[in-house]
Amino acid sequence: MLQRGGYEIKILNSINFKESMKYNPFRYIRCENDILKLVSCIMENTKGEDSRGGEDFWSKAEALYYQALIAYIWYEAPEDEKNLNTLLEMLNASEVREEDEIFKNAVDMMFDRLEQRDPEHFAVRQYKKYKMAAGDICSK
Repeated sequence: MLQRGGYEIKILNSINFKESMKYNPFRYIRCENDILKLVSCIMENTKGEDSRGGEDFWSKAEALYYQALIAYIWYEAPEDEKNLNTLLEMLNASEVREEDEIFKNAVDMMFDRLEQRDPEHFAVRQYKKYKMAAGDICSK
């Protein structure tokens, strides 16, 4: 119906990117505020219909994590890796071992190296906020 009305329809398939229109939101990031807007958009469009306010803590922690990862990619990744596939790879590399509190996954080590180089980096600041929130809840 919309196509018949002259509209061009584009599809962003977040489940199977091969079926997507190849939209790359990283191309539109110009500043840290754009990262926050992108994460807000992702969060708003991926929450379930039965989302409740009691899950607010988890949503905030998730948003901080996405902010850190997207900022890392935007500032640090080579141009050809600034995309949602890299974000998914980082999420998949975010292994947690409940029985080993000092375990560091590949993403933790990336942020450790970045923090050594630039402790005030936006990605590092967001990652530390995320880790602090996750540590508070996991230690209880």
